[in-house]
Amino acid sequence: MTPAERTENILREAHAILENDHFVSINGYHGAGWIDKDAINPRLPLVSELCSMLWDSAIDLQPEIICGPAEGGLIVSLWTASHAGLPGVFVEHEAAHGRELRGRFIFRRGYDRWVADRRVLIVDDIVNTGHSVRQTAQAVSAAGGGIVGIACYVDRGNVTAADLGGHPYRYLLQWKIPSWPEAETPPEILARPVNTRYSHGAEYLARQTST
Repeated sequence: MTPAERTENILREAHAILENDHFVSINGYHGAGWIDKDAINPRLPLVSELCSMLWDSAIDLQPEIICGPAEGGLIVSLWTASHAGLPGVFVEHEAAHGRELRGRFIFRRGYDRWVADRRVLIVDDIVNTGHSVRQTAQAVSAAGGGIVGIACYVDRGNVTAADLGGHPYRYLLQWKIPSWPEAETPPEILARPVNTRYSHGAEYLARQTST
């Protein structure tokens, strides 16, 4: 069984593939599908297996440290680092401004000193628009780290390596789920109520109410 086949099996086993609804991503994009990574995270043997495969896909990049965006990428970072025998760190959101659903990713806890002058592999669970990994890359570069690549469980088919800064881009499975800025979202999707249980729909609606 290939890594892609096993990854899809894990997603289905965890009931993580959601379809025919209305989801809002962290950058405000809308779409009809979502992959519920939180259905996987409590199942630690599955997390371990995914991160082991992820490390196998990126070992040739020879990183010295693994970094991911909180929250989901935090889990991926630490488990992948464990399989690699390397340090693992993460970035966190600062306070949101204006119509942002969440603030940009920054290093806290002194983790910027861990990535300085090191070869950094950025990891995440699901890459949709690339917003989280791009901001993670910006934080790593600002801290003086050298990015050797980006790796994730699932690529949703909306970005390319060029969109992510031209770094080597590895993923276990590509599962295409398109998403659009609100003004370009098909009306049949916008007509559905925003799902507030998954994705960032609750934050989106709260932001709409407060502005």
